[in-house]
Amino acid sequence: MKLNLAENICRLRKANNMTQEQLAEALGVSFAAVSKWERGMATPELNLITDMADLFDVSVDVLIGYQLRNNNKDAVIQRLKNYVHDRDAGDALSDAEKALKRYPNCFEIVYYSAENYSVRGISQRNPSYSRRALTLYQHACRLIGQNTDPKISDISLWNNIAMTHIALGEPDKGIEILKAHNPCRLNHPLIGRVLAADCKDFKSALPYLSIALLDLCVAHMQIVVGYINIYCNTQDYRNAIALLEWALSFYPGLRKTEQPNFMDKGESALWAIRAYIHLQLDEPDRAAICLRRAQKIARCFDAAPTYNVTSLRFVSGDTDASAVDDLGQTAMDGISKTIADFDNDELLALWERVKNEKTSE
Repeated sequence: MKLNLAENICRLRKANNMTQEQLAEALGVSFAAVSKWERGMATPELNLITDMADLFDVSVDVLIGYQLRNNNKDAVIQRLKNYVHDRDAGDALSDAEKALKRYPNCFEIVYYSAENYSVRGISQRNPSYSRRALTLYQHACRLIGQNTDPKISDISLWNNIAMTHIALGEPDKGIEILKAHNPCRLNHPLIGRVLAADCKDFKSALPYLSIALLDLCVAHMQIVVGYINIYCNTQDYRNAIALLEWALSFYPGLRKTEQPNFMDKGESALWAIRAYIHLQLDEPDRAAICLRRAQKIARCFDAAPTYNVTSLRFVSGDTDASAVDDLGQTAMDGISKTIADFDNDELLALWERVKNEKTSE
């Protein structure tokens, strides 16, 4: 616990309009002694501390800067939580050890103590802190039945253990744990990265990274559609356009030259959504450009449709997976379905005009 005796002596002396010489004379000590106290180079004896408290008309607690803390379990847990995000807190690990002695089998105290050791082990590159974190995480696994926080699970605990092994230069142990606790391919990105960067096992890394990339594509589309629903329903069209500009820049980088890939159906639907938003912003010319772009992508896909994931750039050729969507039989069907969902006559009429433009060529 940090005490502020030196600062408080100086502050209270000045508040009482006393010089260092006057304080020294009042306490029967030398000027040099007072100077050292205020610079934190020496600490006054206890009887002098009580004399100063009387002189300044404050309690000893106030003089030394001591604040009585609430040490019930909930307060201790909250302090440990706060320490995880306050890496400059000098009391974090000593407070964690005190809490562990008092509550050795409390899940939250064990878990957040582990978190504090972990972040400091990594940020300070201190293996002893990481080893302590490892022990505490393993103990937290045994206490997981007490956990009531939905953000923490046995999976997240094992991931923390794996990451601690990796931080300690033990990637093989970390990989083994990540593979054993990998529901819904949750750890594929991390496994791929560690295999490639730490283990230099590039051949084994590729399948994990490929599947992780495919999952990212699906998540990307879901996130974008979710945001668009929010922005359209709240009529925040400027943010909707900004989001789509970012989202639509994602797809070209996944193309193998001009070869169609299964993401084309989703991309063409997003261009149709962008057309609707431009109409809401009274920008019909831009809306028409978006629909022409949507149609070009859709017709290219429909001419040679593929749901083979290896049609995407960067995906390993031996990746065993295929894509599924609910946009309809063809990419053009997907655009029509997307436009129909808006129930907007102006958008529907513009789409019919754009289709006729292409037909008349």
